Amino acid sequence: MRPLNLVELVHLLQSPTKIRFDSHSGLTVHPQRCEELLKDPHFRIRGVAIDSRHVKNDFLFAALKGENCHGLDHAGSAFDSGACLLMSEKGKAADHPLPVLEVDDVQQALVHLATSLQSSEFDPPKTVAVTGSVGKTTTCHLGAQLSKGTYSVHSPRGSFNNFLGLPVTILEAPEETDLLWLELGTNQPGEISALAQISQPHVAIVTAVGATHLEGLGSVEGVLREKFSIFDSKVAELAIAPVDFREETIPVPCWWTGPGGDVVVTADKDVNGMWRVEHRPLGYSFEVRTNLKGQGSLRCFESAVAALLHLGVSPERIQELAPTVGLPRLRQEEHSVAGVDLVLDCYNASPPSMISALTDLKESAAKSRVAVLGTMEELGSDEVKYHREVGRFCSEQGIDHVFCCGRGAAWLAEGVADGGGSAQILSQGAIDTAALEEVLDSGSRVLFKASRKVELEKFAIVLKEKLVQREMELGERGVVS
Repeated sequence: MRPLNLVELVHLLQSPTKIRFDSHSGLTVHPQRCEELLKDPHFRIRGVAIDSRHVKNDFLFAALKGENCHGLDHAGSAFDSGACLLMSEKGKAADHPLPVLEVDDVQQALVHLATSLQSSEFDPPKTVAVTGSVGKTTTCHLGAQLSKGTYSVHSPRGSFNNFLGLPVTILEAPEETDLLWLELGTNQPGEISALAQISQPHVAIVTAVGATHLEGLGSVEGVLREKFSIFDSKVAELAIAPVDFREETIPVPCWWTGPGGDVVVTADKDVNGMWRVEHRPLGYSFEVRTNLKGQGSLRCFESAVAALLHLGVSPERIQELAPTVGLPRLRQEEHSVAGVDLVLDCYNASPPSMISALTDLKESAAKSRVAVLGTMEELGSDEVKYHREVGRFCSEQGIDHVFCCGRGAAWLAEGVADGGGSAQILSQGAIDTAALEEVLDSGSRVLFKASRKVELEKFAIVLKEKLVQREMELGERGVVS
């Protein structure tokens, strides 16, 4: 973020903004024990942190109330790490001998400050904002990796995509940042529009639209309206969206992605790891080598590359970096153990991402294909229907063995049966992988896919240990599996 002295910081917090979910008239700010900071002509705030472990020199530490503790409990540690100013709710920091800005609502103050600093008068970094039913975090992650060297890049830690994570990402960006990747998430109408007003992007991306967060958004049509509301804010330069929604009205120039669109990435069926990028508006056509796999990764790469080419990253630079990029944790994360490939794609799940992952599993060259599937959360009143549809798709794809767990296990298994197959239900309590172990041999490929709440990676961890143990026992007996 741009360095601010104390007077500038207070002024920004007190100034009005025009964003919903924020104060129109500015915030009430009470500096306490800040006399020395006001006298120091060299004093500057150079970033903001809400976690004392992420504090750097000259940071403001914003003390928020958490589920298990209050940020004030860690104020001393934050100042030991270099924080120079504390932000707290009014009256809460009376016992702390540290310089403090008292505000009515700390989170609202962070939103307010981030919104102000992203406005054009402060010359913010080029900003790419990403939303979508699937692929938000992966697109940000790939975009950030591919733009290194061309830009000084800052991107979210994990899925920092709400009214706390988004402003924190903006405010913790180093001063030298000239490209900012931001992720925008939602589960209620109106949130994407408000988050877009905070981020004020130069480029806005919708990765995909599908059946996600239906509890709050009601229907796929509601998801479409919510995701595309990112374009209703003042997007400065370019929109990027799937070509399937080309009939939608977008108030800024748009590059459409996917087969038949303006920017298309296709995998070479004859050369493993070779992808072709075609950018029709700019006349680019070039090949990249990559270790990424599957249609989900390909579509995310496509969206990221569309933004990067607009921002001036050269095809040659993309070609150079493409072989080095990877995915975030628990997104198509592969482990090979005793000849068995484990694919941990269980950071989250929705019907579209399930279908994509199962399609990739079907198209793999594995000797046997095994799916371990868990509940897809936040699907609203149609959750049974969507789970059964995914189960049926499993059967239709000819997946050799299907295991289900979690609250939606029975619905998934019923869908598998509807398609003429059968599935076994795993107990989450004991994390018993014995039935799964019985069907695995060298050459098997196992997909783990579920919503984050299921924590399906725990099964993979146990299974990995059992496979290692089995291989050691076979080796001791001189048996080749």
